[in-house]
Amino acid sequence: MIKFILFIFFLFYSFNSYGYEKIHVAVASNFIGPLNLIKKEFLKNNKTSFKISTGSTAKLFAQILNKAPIDIFLSADRSTIQKIPDNKKIKVSKFTYAIGSLIIFSKTKIEYQIKFENILLKRLSNKIVIANPKFSPYGRASKQVLESLGMLSLFENKIILASNINQVSSFIYSGNVDLGIISNSDKLKLKKYELGYFKEIPQNLYSPIKQDVILLENAKNNNKAKLFFNFLKSNDTKKIIRSFGYRITD
Repeated sequence: MIKFILFIFFLFYSFNSYGYEKIHVAVASNFIGPLNLIKKEFLKNNKTSFKISTGSTAKLFAQILNKAPIDIFLSADRSTIQKIPDNKKIKVSKFTYAIGSLIIFSKTKIEYQIKFENILLKRLSNKIVIANPKFSPYGRASKQVLESLGMLSLFENKIILASNINQVSSFIYSGNVDLGIISNSDKLKLKKYELGYFKEIPQNLYSPIKQDVILLENAKNNNKAKLFFNFLKSNDTKKIIRSFGYRITD
C-alpha cells in the first residue's frame, strides 16, 4: 500500500514538474515592458512555465554563445542575430518584430519650437548620458545622432555611458546629468509619472533601429516555444507593441 501511494505521488509530481514544456526568452532591456504584457496575453490560453532573461543585447548574445538554455532571443538590432552561429539557431525563423526610435529627455524644460541641434548646442556645458554603444544598439544609434550633427567631438568628454538604454533615465534622475537620449518606449513610462521633458530626434539622423527575433536551437523540440514565437506575429501582439511607441513592419 505504501509503495502504491509513493508511486501515485511520483506520477503527480512528475506531471506537475514535467507535464508542460517550459519557455525561456531572452529580451533586450528596452523591450521588457511590452514582453511582460505579451507574456500575460499568451498565458491566458497556454499553460506553461515562462522565464525571461533581460539585459543589453551584447550580454544576452554572450550568454547564448556560452550555451545558456534560451529558446527565443528578442534582440534590439538585426546585426547581433546575424552573428549567432548556425548550430545555435533555427535559420529560417527570424523576423523584425519592432522598429524603435530615439528621443531627447531632460529634467529641465525643453524649448520645443527650436531645432533639435540647437537644444544640444545650448547645453554644451552640460553632460549627456547615452547607452553604451559597445553593448547597446540604441547606444550606437545615439552616437550616430551626434556624429550626423557633427557634435560628437564637442560632447566627447561629456558623455556618460549607461549599460543599457533603460538605465539612461535612471542616470538623469539619480545623478547630476540633465540630458539623455532614450528610447521612445521609455517616454510613455516617464510621462505616466509626469517626469521630465521630451523631444523627438529626427529619424534622418540615425539608421532605423530594426529589432529582430529568432528561434534558437534549444527550442527545436519545444512546441510551446514555437507557439509563442508565432504568437509574436499575431495582431494582439502587434497592438501591444504599437502601444509602446514602436513601429511594425507589416
